[in-house]
Amino acid sequence: MPADQKRIFSPNAVTICMDVVEGGREKGRMYHNYRETPVSFNSVWELLGHMEAFYETLQYPQASMEYRSFANKHSYRTGGGTEGLKQREPVRENGKRGTFVVRVQYRQNATWQGQVTWTERQVTKSFRSALEMLKLIDSALDEGEAGCGAEKTGG
Repeated sequence: MPADQKRIFSPNAVTICMDVVEGGREKGRMYHNYRETPVSFNSVWELLGHMEAFYETLQYPQASMEYRSFANKHSYRTGGGTEGLKQREPVRENGKRGTFVVRVQYRQNATWQGQVTWTERQVTKSFRSALEMLKLIDSALDEGEAGCGAEKTGG
């Protein structure tokens, strides 16, 4: 398989297809291996909410802290595990502005830690928080230079 078509598989991998960046708002689609249709988002906050809901549904990675809120309950807490979910082939879609595969390995200290791969350049970087993940994606979209100094994935 050519390096540009290498697919990354992980049970909780999320593929983010960034389609439009306008007025400081990123719009696109989120795919994961348990749903055939994409989840659309109109802001990075909406994307983070969809991702958190996905991880809560899978209950993986397990959150080390309970979510705190001013409201009595939070919509991200869906639970349920993987029962009834059918795993599918990894997604092969691409975003118009960029495509990123996110693998969250830990949910500690009320944030995420993991790796993000910019698929167009086959560059992988680790992140220590959701904010750092968003900054890595933003730098790839804005400057096209996110691959500088990064570790190339094997091919």
